[in-house]
Amino acid sequence: MWRYEIWMREQVALLAKSSRAISVVVAALVPAAVPAATALADPVAAVVCTTSSDWSYSPGVVLVPRPLRTTVRDDYTSCAGVGQAVTASGSSEFTVDRDAGCLEPLAAVPESRVITWADGTTSTFSYTVTVTSAPGADVITKIGTITDGVFAGRSAQAVQAAPAVDLVRCLTDDGITRQSALGTFTVL
Repeated sequence: MWRYEIWMREQVALLAKSSRAISVVVAALVPAAVPAATALADPVAAVVCTTSSDWSYSPGVVLVPRPLRTTVRDDYTSCAGVGQAVTASGSSEFTVDRDAGCLEPLAAVPESRVITWADGTTSTFSYTVTVTSAPGADVITKIGTITDGVFAGRSAQAVQAAPAVDLVRCLTDDGITRQSALGTFTVL
């Protein structure tokens, strides 16, 4: 019996060594064999949403710059990610006080907004906004980074087009009190 016990102990020791070796090999091979296992833990590579924006101005924007309060509401819809759908929609709303006029485009201005996704999670988008005028339209570009929440640390940008400013309305006492735009929002 003594030989049998020694032999059994040796077999158990070999089996234990083999199991550890197999575990190490399996742990090394599984991520390579099943890349989706690690991809699910990371956010998708890119997200693209369709956006619509509504701005209201108080008082209205007139020809010459004056202090005004701008309230912005953005809706993010039809959001899709590379390889899989992500939260399908979201929204953000914020207010900013600054001087603006119809003839003076906004200078590059840093802003930040919190996007609330349909599932209740949030992303803070910090960016610089520029407005350029093209025939018949203003192009609003926001380039920055997601600084907090879902997609934190990733670059992001929004590009929207709005109808060109109606200069006749700029000459009225009320000025322009509302404006809207359509575009895209992309997290890279």
